[in-house]
Amino acid sequence: MVSHKRTYLTKLREKGKEDPQAMLDHLDTLVQQYPYFQALHHLGWQIAHENNLPEEESLLKSCSLHTKSRLHLVSGSYDSSGDGEVQAVQNNGTELKSFVDWLQQLEGGSTNEPAQHRLIDKFIADAPRLVVSKSDKKPQDLTKKQQFDEHTLMTETLADVYFKQGKLKKAKKAYEILALKYPEKSSFFADQIRKIKNA
Repeated sequence: MVSHKRTYLTKLREKGKEDPQAMLDHLDTLVQQYPYFQALHHLGWQIAHENNLPEEESLLKSCSLHTKSRLHLVSGSYDSSGDGEVQAVQNNGTELKSFVDWLQQLEGGSTNEPAQHRLIDKFIADAPRLVVSKSDKKPQDLTKKQQFDEHTLMTETLADVYFKQGKLKKAKKAYEILALKYPEKSSFFADQIRKIKNA
């Protein structure tokens, strides 16, 4: 069984406590190599947050863009110091704010949307939907219209397969078509037809 106590990310986090700026630089190179590895983005933000580094806000934004679930980013990890930081996003533990509200608080904006945003949201909500209408007509089978000429589709491999499967009539017909299609090999195909007649 694999021990989860000392993983690579745990070691990086421990080194981040010793020298956070150097670790952020190292994580930046790792993020450039593996841009969709969300744990690296989260680790960089955690190190910046724990050490109150100036990169904290940009790392939080990057982390929120590269993570599947943002709930772990807002689960009360901020304190209510009142100096521009986001306070706990959960209201009485029952209601969660939207991601847009959370970003507006992070940027110091108000949660009241401007009239323009409300108008856009109203338009999106009231936008007409495409309705697929069902017609009473039966769908037309277009494959029936296609005419395949067995002369153009016949190959030597198909004729050989017919012969090996024991479908001698089809194999004979196939070799006759091939003899007409490729006159330079007609003697070979004539030999194959003789084999079929003798079989």
